Formats: sequence, structure tokens, C-alpha cells
Amino acid sequence: MAGVIATAEACDSNAALLASGDLRVLQPVFQIYGQCRSFSGPVVTLKVFEDNVLVRELLETRGEGKVLVIDGRGSMRCALVGGNLGQLAHNNGWSGIVVNGCIRDVDEINGCGIGVRALGSRPLKSNKKGHGDKHVPVYIAGSFIRDGEWLYADSDGILVSKSELSI
Repeated sequence: MAGVIATAEACDSNAALLASGDLRVLQPVFQIYGQCRSFSGPVVTLKVFEDNVLVRELLETRGEGKVLVIDGRGSMRCALVGGNLGQLAHNNGWSGIVVNGCIRDVDEINGCGIGVRALGSRPLKSNKKGHGDKHVPVYIAGSFIRDGEWLYADSDGILVSKSELSI
């Protein structure tokens, strides 16, 4: 991936943005999945609860290097993303997926050329009712994340910026 920004370096060189809140560091609650340990891109937000119909709907669209941020309200009772959706995201050009909730089919997701962060894994599938909200502000890991902001993830953590950071 061209132009990867290391999160530690971004924090070191953007103290003013950190102080103003224009650059935020998410709490270290996520597990790392997928082949891409580092990923970044403009954020697309989704708020759901134990229902992944809208997750599929968004991942079926052209990702164009974006990152889907799913606020599953931290539910650990079922998975919101599985191997099929991980592959769909990769095929449609999404850069990554961040799930405030669980995934499943971990071995399949780890085989996908995409970056995924989630609280953990759970083999139980989600409901299929289509409830939720797209493109709304979400509150995950101690920070608000808004549609159109930029997310940067690597092995050190996850940053969210109001605008694209320069290298």
C-alpha cells in the first residue's frame, strides 16, 4: 500500500491536531485480523445491533479505498462480519473494516487481502432484519467517528482524523 502512515509517527508529528481533537486515538480494544495489518482511508459509518443486512449492503458497493466502521454497540453475542463479507469487501475495493463487535470465520478473514479490526470472534451469525443507520456519527473505543473522516490503522493502533493526514 502506497503512502502508509505509521500511527506512532502520526501521533509524534501531529501534537497540535491531537490537542485540538482533530486527530484522535482509539482505545486499544481491537484484535487484528486480515492480511493487511496496516490500512487507511475515508470512513463510512454504520450503526447496527446484532443485524448485518446493512453491512452486506454497504460492502456490495464500490469501496474505492474506504474503511467501513461498524458500531455494533459492542455486542459479543453474534458476528457482524464473516468470511464471505470479508472477501466481498476485498473484491469491491474496501481498504478495511472496523467492527465494534464480533466477526466469525477468522481463518477465512485472515486469508482476505483486507484489514479488519474487531473486539473478538463469535461463531454465531447475526439477525437478518435490515435494521440500523448508515452514515451517522458513531461512538467507538472512546471517540466519536463521523462519516467522511479518515481512519489509519496499523499494529500500534487506530487513529481517526477530521481530514487526510500528509506523510
